[in-house]
Amino acid sequence: EKAVNVPRLIGLNTKVVLNMTLILLVSGTVLLAVFEWNGVFAGKSVLWKITQAFFNSACPRTAGFVSVSLPQMCIQSIMLYMFLMWIGGASQSTAGGIKVNTFAVALLNLRAVMRGQDHVEVYNRELTRNSVHQANATIVLSICVLCISVMVMSILEPDISVKNLLFECFSAIGTVGSSLDTTPLLSTAGKIVIIFLMFFGRVGLLSLFSSLIAQKKTRPYRLMKSEIE
Repeated sequence: EKAVNVPRLIGLNTKVVLNMTLILLVSGTVLLAVFEWNGVFAGKSVLWKITQAFFNSACPRTAGFVSVSLPQMCIQSIMLYMFLMWIGGASQSTAGGIKVNTFAVALLNLRAVMRGQDHVEVYNRELTRNSVHQANATIVLSICVLCISVMVMSILEPDISVKNLLFECFSAIGTVGSSLDTTPLLSTAGKIVIIFLMFFGRVGLLSLFSSLIAQKKTRPYRLMKSEIE
């Protein structure tokens, strides 16, 4: 009998994005509700608290809207906010961050390493090495740029707390726009740093640096393989 090729309505990338987005939304909502139930959400109804937790779990990855006072949030909520801003939306969207796809591939690669596998599998498919390499490179590059930016900002803005500067940098590179009421206090030099971070986040760190660095031609041979432990 002739095999029938049934088209897939939902591709692998779509499955990964949808599942990772659902995990981030649910976990973000639960954590924000726990952290702020008797904090910035205090005195409101249960439905209002859950709605605000869900809204503020989605906005850091998609937009800069806020419905509560961010400076009044506890440090745990602010750290969660920065983490969500760092991840951002999907690669097909206009949101910033390292992208949901990248974060999911990095987690899948971590799972493969812990299991002792030499390849990454998901939904009965094996991810290409290029996908894994790009995800790891994007995360490392993003962390390096953030560390350098926070260090520079701490020198330029000695009167502002590191927590607020961290939030500004994460918000800028994620093109979110949220702030702990710190942006108006920045000096001209500090605002320029934030502008550059927003540009990097909008264009994409890996794409930007790849365009600036001369590409190396593929060699017709392979070097001897070694391991670094």
